[in-house]
Amino acid sequence: MKSPSSRLCSLLPTLLVLAVSVGAAACDRGTSGGGGSSEAPHPSRGTGRHIREIEASARPSGEPAQTYGVAREHALTPIEAELLSQAEAAFGGSLTHDPSLSAMVRDLAVTSPSRFDMPPTLLDALMAWHGVADPQPAVIVVELAGREHGCDREPLPDCAGAVAAIIEEVSRTLETQPQARWRVGVGVAAVDGGSKTRMMVGVVERGIELAPIPVTVAAGGEVRVDGRLLGARRAPRIERVDPRGHWARLPAVVGSDGSIQSDVPCDGGDGIYQVELLADGRLGPEVVANLRVFCGVERPSEVVFVYERLGPKVTAADVVRGNFDLLNEARAARGLPALAWDDRAAAVAAAHSADMAQNGFVGHVSPTSGDATARFEHAGIVGVVVRENVARGYGPKGVHESLMNSPGHRANLLAEDVSHVGIGVVFGEPESSAADAPRPVFLTQNFYAKPGADAPEKPGPALVEGVDALRAEAGVGALSWDAGLTKLAQQRADASVGVGPAVDDQDFREAIASLGFSSLEQHQVSGGRFDMLLTLELWRELPAGAKVGVGISRAKEQFVLVILVGG
Repeated sequence: MKSPSSRLCSLLPTLLVLAVSVGAAACDRGTSGGGGSSEAPHPSRGTGRHIREIEASARPSGEPAQTYGVAREHALTPIEAELLSQAEAAFGGSLTHDPSLSAMVRDLAVTSPSRFDMPPTLLDALMAWHGVADPQPAVIVVELAGREHGCDREPLPDCAGAVAAIIEEVSRTLETQPQARWRVGVGVAAVDGGSKTRMMVGVVERGIELAPIPVTVAAGGEVRVDGRLLGARRAPRIERVDPRGHWARLPAVVGSDGSIQSDVPCDGGDGIYQVELLADGRLGPEVVANLRVFCGVERPSEVVFVYERLGPKVTAADVVRGNFDLLNEARAARGLPALAWDDRAAAVAAAHSADMAQNGFVGHVSPTSGDATARFEHAGIVGVVVRENVARGYGPKGVHESLMNSPGHRANLLAEDVSHVGIGVVFGEPESSAADAPRPVFLTQNFYAKPGADAPEKPGPALVEGVDALRAEAGVGALSWDAGLTKLAQQRADASVGVGPAVDDQDFREAIASLGFSSLEQHQVSGGRFDMLLTLELWRELPAGAKVGVGISRAKEQFVLVILVGG
């Protein structure tokens, strides 16, 4: 029986948000050697000089789809039918074969430069060609040497080991979300002139049901998007990048049942428009549909794409620099503030990447260092919010694109509750003796919010403004902010953190009486982030016109808020 020469899953990085491990487990189970140094270089030490971007092209099979969301005929070969049958038998949940996805996966098996390289740009183009509107799938790959065994066509005995290996990984991926509505596609092809047989299975969770959408429209036209979210998702929205690279969120009619309707105009000139539908899922913001729309241009019959190769002189700093720049470019394109670099978080990230490379795993929980929260505590780093992405890939751009295509990791990259990031990279040993075998990159991103990092220059007035806005939005009458109470509240807050003299209780009572109040409520609250102070239910519960004063002081790791309500 032939055994598969390698087993590789698509980049399915995992994440940790607020010290809770969620997301899909990584697929690759081991490396063939040590991970090298866990040095944490600063991005400024890196360049892209030795990172090659290789341009390649591919021709998809068959006729291009004219519409997204319309089932197409696609006949499976006997070996593909066997893969599908075993995947369905191994998983007890909702798993639906998508012929269009199978057509795409077979083309991907044929056109991928190697089992290591499945560039997101190639996947996007093939999905548009075959009319698949779902997000990019997780793709599991197995290769066999040669084709004389016939495994590129028939489920023969020599194929059993490869089939078992790929089904095991498919099952592991599906079981990460057993209640999801999974779609599956399969593809098998002889590649590299028949020297290898490549088997692929792609799985994707369907997050929205869409009415048919045209793939091509006339210049200056528009496409109608009409859909309804599936599962527990909510807050659908639609974003578009035009041919000039301009990002925009588009107006839409959104229903309480998760429905969304929007007209996407081709008003940015002729070319390719990338359209994404997003929603809030169990891990935060996620892409539920990903469409390429060709406005006023012919769809090319040849796909041109780029993949990365890291030369022997590429350093960890080079990969860190590329990944850090791409992270902040993605945030800037969406109007989000750039994350500041943090050397201590980078050191924690680099040590975890080295741990993963040396011990053959990709995940958040290490048998030696625990989870991200434990690693931060051990390093003496205080984070009000801690988020972590871990990934294994072959270059900074490929890792970034794969993270952006994964809902939970995208949520971390674009999170608004963090202020700093550290990225650590370690190279693994080449996975085979082949001359073109790349060095895998083990990459960890540690995001966190420093206590008080979101503090406004004048926290007291900012809090008053925020509370006024909250009450107005809730339809509750305004409070009456009292200058005398505010002065006393500030004295109390300063004293509580040791930056001002203590206020004697008798003096305090006399001061309250001098302001004309016969009774007083006092509340003291602490929090690591300024925005936490605006989440108090008290702000909505106080009656309209209540006399209120607030004082805010900051200790090393906490804000202290004192609220006085006079009566």
